[in-house]
Parts: sequence; C-alpha cells; structure tokens
Amino acid sequence: MSIRILILGLLIALWGCSSNPVIPTADRSLPPKEAAQGVPVPAHDIQWGGIIITTKNLNQVSEVEILAYTLDENGKPDTSSASMGRFIARQEGYLESGDYVSGRLVTATGQFLEVRSGLVGEADYNYPILICDQLALWPKESEKRARSKPRIHFGFGASSGGSSYGGIGIGFGF
Repeated sequence: MSIRILILGLLIALWGCSSNPVIPTADRSLPPKEAAQGVPVPAHDIQWGGIIITTKNLNQVSEVEILAYTLDENGKPDTSSASMGRFIARQEGYLESGDYVSGRLVTATGQFLEVRSGLVGEADYNYPILICDQLALWPKESEKRARSKPRIHFGFGASSGGSSYGGIGIGFGF
C-alpha cells in the first residue's frame, strides 16, 4: 500500500514539473484560411495555434494576431509545416504583452465569432476571429533548454593542504 502511495506521489510531482501547457482536445479540422473564405465553421469548440504576430489590449478584451500552423498531437504548433493563414484570438481581460510577445508559440481553443477585414502590410486580409476559452503559451525554446539540463552535480577533489597531511573530498550539489 505504501509503495503505491509513493509511486503515485512521484508521478504527481513529475507531472507538476512539466513546462508544457495542458491543451484540451477540440476540433482542428478547419484551417483559419478556410474559415476566412466563408467555409461553414462548426458550432462547437475549435482549436488553432501558431506564432504570435502582435498583441493588442483593448478596453475589455485582448486580441492576439497569430500566424497559424498545424498542431501536433499535443496541441503544439508545428512551425516546420506550411502556414495556414492568420487569425485573431480574442481573450477577455488583459494579457501581458511582455508574455504574449511576437514570436511566441500559442494554442487557442474557443468558438468562432466572425470574419473581420483588416490589413497585412498594405494588402487587404480577412481575419477569422476566435473567442478563446483558453489561450495557452508554449515555453520559449531557451527556457525549455535551460530546464532540461541536469541540476545535480558531482565533484571530486584532492589537496595536500600545504603540509604533509593530504585530504580527499567528494561532494554533491543541486
């Protein structure tokens, strides 16, 4: 019984150390580019993701313009695939633009609202708007690499101590 509790505790501790967001499953079948062209959009939750282009904080909501990519099995944008257009993710309240900065990966889950006309540079563009239940940021690659390095160090040393008596030491560090 106590071994089961110990194993369960270790699994919970390891799960808590994960740096990846927990992404709920939702419909990924319709790309943003098709939604912008008037293809019927499902009435249930859909999921898109990609790279943040800009973040705007408005009066009651925040809007994040995202360059969309296909999502892998974990819901993370696969930037090695071709882009699937752009979309705007709307989230109630304030989003810290220092966190939701250009270049970060994000996955948005929510309901399709409408298509809004806008510009990309000087070109006209139709943006599908997604009202988000969840807007999940993925860790920066530099953060991910830093977290993946082992944090346990082992050392061994020897010294004469300046006299005929020598010393040997072994140490562990975290």
